[in-house]
Amino acid sequence: MTDITPTAADTADLEARNQSTAGRLFVAADSFLFLGFLFAYLYLRALNNNNLWNPHGQNPSGTMGAVVLLLVVVAAALLHVASGRMAAAGPAAFRAPAAVALAVALAATVLAGSQLFRPGFSPSHAGAFGTVFIGFIAFYFLHLIGGVYWLETQIVQRPSDILRGSVPPCLLYWWFLAVVLAIFSVLFYLV
Repeated sequence: MTDITPTAADTADLEARNQSTAGRLFVAADSFLFLGFLFAYLYLRALNNNNLWNPHGQNPSGTMGAVVLLLVVVAAALLHVASGRMAAAGPAAFRAPAAVALAVALAATVLAGSQLFRPGFSPSHAGAFGTVFIGFIAFYFLHLIGGVYWLETQIVQRPSDILRGSVPPCLLYWWFLAVVLAIFSVLFYLV
């Protein structure tokens, strides 16, 4: 029998494929968490017992929601640019646009977190709508914190072939966050 030992190139390729698969599985599993909020929104709005969906007509700040959505989309787009630069010029070209994406993502995280503590808008005042909104924003805020941490770890990594494999799942995650927020922004602010 011959002993098959992987080379360094095989190991880096395997690492990239493993991280890509793990990223896709994480996003697929995470989508079920947000599907729960979608179901709660649709079910409670359709049920509307005793007109308690939004009894006092209180709504979260649409301007704040639009700004957070814009910042998350810009952060994902900047990370997409950084990923493209890394593919074209190597891992060292990744840091500058990724650092700007991190700053934008931090701003989005702070603004999303501030929506949790807005005086006058709470589940006790806004009925089922407020409950679904606060629950969604709380979990989304935690996801933004996780995304910021993941992006920060990508930026401080030593440029290597491993970085090439770990950036695409992070990019997928940020586009996932942007799409989720876009869907819920339509529900919370426009419907």
